[in-house]
Order: sequence, then structure tokens, then C-alpha cells
Amino acid sequence: MRFGRGGEMNEFEKNHLVLDTSDALDVVGWGIIGCGDVVETKNGPGTYLAEGSELVGIWNRTKSKAEEWTRRHGHGSVFDSVEELLADQSVDIVYVATTPNCHKEYALAVAEAGKHCYLEKPIALSWDEAQEIKAAFEKSGTRCFVAHYRRGMPRYKELKQILDGGAIGKIRGVQVIRTQRQTAEEMLPEKEKPWRVRQDISGGSHFYEGDAHMLDLIAFLVGTITSFKLEVGNETHCYQAEDTVSLTGVTENQVMVSGLWCYATYKAIDKFLIYGDKGSVEFSYYDNAAPLRVETLVDENAVAHEGVMGGVRKEAELKVDLISVPEESYPGNGQIQDIVNELRGVPGVICSSTLDNALNTLKITWAAHLQREEQRKEMREK
Repeated sequence: MRFGRGGEMNEFEKNHLVLDTSDALDVVGWGIIGCGDVVETKNGPGTYLAEGSELVGIWNRTKSKAEEWTRRHGHGSVFDSVEELLADQSVDIVYVATTPNCHKEYALAVAEAGKHCYLEKPIALSWDEAQEIKAAFEKSGTRCFVAHYRRGMPRYKELKQILDGGAIGKIRGVQVIRTQRQTAEEMLPEKEKPWRVRQDISGGSHFYEGDAHMLDLIAFLVGTITSFKLEVGNETHCYQAEDTVSLTGVTENQVMVSGLWCYATYKAIDKFLIYGDKGSVEFSYYDNAAPLRVETLVDENAVAHEGVMGGVRKEAELKVDLISVPEESYPGNGQIQDIVNELRGVPGVICSSTLDNALNTLKITWAAHLQREEQRKEMREK
């Protein structure tokens, strides 16, 4: 499998690694490292359900879990080791579906083996680790996709078409709110806490581990956040990392973004609002069955101003559309199909969940991590 023309890659190829369609695959063979919840309920089944794709096999540290997974799904064999999986010539791409503390180790091994990679988020425990992964795949000339699977979901592809089609006019801003109560498990001793809030396993916080999805979705829908300011806090003191983050930023398209993530409130709130000069879209980020609420002006001239301080304002008549998009049986299916189509050389198909896009998101979550670490340092020195 080769990408580009061979030899030295130009800057575009380094960023996009365009597939040489003469080497396109007839069938894409997958290997999976790890078989936790994300492989069961989100992305794993797509490796055998996608057209032109097959699951060759899976490896898990506890072999019996891998055996149970393949028996339950009826696809794939069980490898005895990661080395055996990487040596299998029928494996073209490896889904690294472990906890984040293992991502660097396995991603580097996949690159060294000359295979493509589908890497779970967050891509690494630190910015430096992520840069090592990026360098390894640039050296190998193979692709590293990242499991920001919402980019491939029909729901968000439909929404992007709505926005790109100008339904709400010029996009002015984005507001997101994500809150949740702390859990009893988060109050346990450090070694007994859920892995998502353990700094040695996940990076330490829900924002770092999970909300990368939400930040990536903002980038997909309205553009990459290129400048930002963060405020972080730890309100519950249940774990070391930040449990509250506020963000203000601007995208590459000069869209204003504001967000609040707080895991120390009385209940869960989940709101995502995109507003333009002709309407808005509001939706739930986590409830994929909930409709997209699109509100637009019936008469675009209904709001008119004369001068800066005053003027004439007609009552604006609004039209509200509730758009429901059928759910996939597994939310990762769409992205897996996009990856398979790109590797098979299907014209016009490129999976946008690239390592570079994931690094843009990591830049924000890593900044929040560093800010919280600085807070902890100051507290220790008092």
C-alpha cells in the first residue's frame, strides 16, 4: 500500500496523505486491539458491516474476552498477540481501541508495521506523545484516522449540508453546554475511580477524554477553533483534573464560540446551538434520536434597522422545522464506511477524521490540562 507518488512527500501530502488509487484495496481487512465497550457498542461492528470491509481478527489482553466478542458477533478470529496481528498480511488497518495510556505504544507499532490505523480518542496522554504518533505515520506513509465518529454519522452529515447550504445564513456563533452530576464512583479512592477520571489512564478529566468529541464536532460543522481562552476549575475535588471548563474562541471562519463543561452540577444538561443571521439550529449532542430543531425567518427582511441607535423593526415570523435522521445501528458505522471507501479508492470520498484535525482538538484539551496543573502547583506552593 502506497500513498502519494513515493519519495519525498510535499506539504499537502504530509497533511492529507492522498491515496494512490493504483494501490487501492479491493477489500479492507481490519484488526482490532482491545474489545471494550466502544468496540461493542460504537465502532467495532462497522469493521464487518461496512461494504468492502472484513474483520480479520481481534486481540485483547484478556483472551477470553476476545473469544467471547468474536463468538457473539460471528466475525473475526482471535490473535494470540499484537505481534501476530501486525504480522498478518490480510490486516490492512488496525483499530486501536484501548484506554488512552496505551495509544502511543500500539499506534507506533502499527506505523512501524506499515499498516493504517484507526485510533481512539484522545489520541494520546500528552501533546508530546501525539507528536510522536504524527511523526511515525508521516515516516511510514500510512494513514492514521481518529475515532471522532460523529463526523461520519448521517445526523451530522445532514446537519453540515443544512449549514453549508445557507439555511440559517451566515453563521455568527456557536454555544455549547454540557453539565453532569458527579458520580459516587468518582468519590472512591484514586485507584478505584472510573478510568475516565484517572490521570494515569485517560488524561484525567471528562473534558480531556470525552469532550474532545464535542470540540471536534464544532470543527466539522463550522470550522477549526484557531484562537481560544480557557478558564478551568475543580469544584468537587473528587479527582485531580479539571471538572469545570469554560471556553471562548474564534474559528478559522471568524465564528465566535463559547462553551461550558461542568461535571459538578445538580443534573445533566446537553445543548448545542448554532446561530446565523437568518436562523439557528439547536440539538442534543448525546441524544442522537432527538430531532434537529431548525428555526429560520419566513421573511428575511422582517428585521430592519435604520441607524445605529434606533429604527424600524417588523415582527419576525419564524418557521420551525424538526428534522429527524434515522440512527445507525452502531454510531461508528458511517465513519468506518468512509474510511473503507477512501482506502478502496472510491472517487470523491475522503474521511475527514484525520490526525491533524484531532491535534487541533487536543491543542484545546491539553491547554486545559496544563492550566489545571498550574493551579495545582500554585496550591502546593502556598
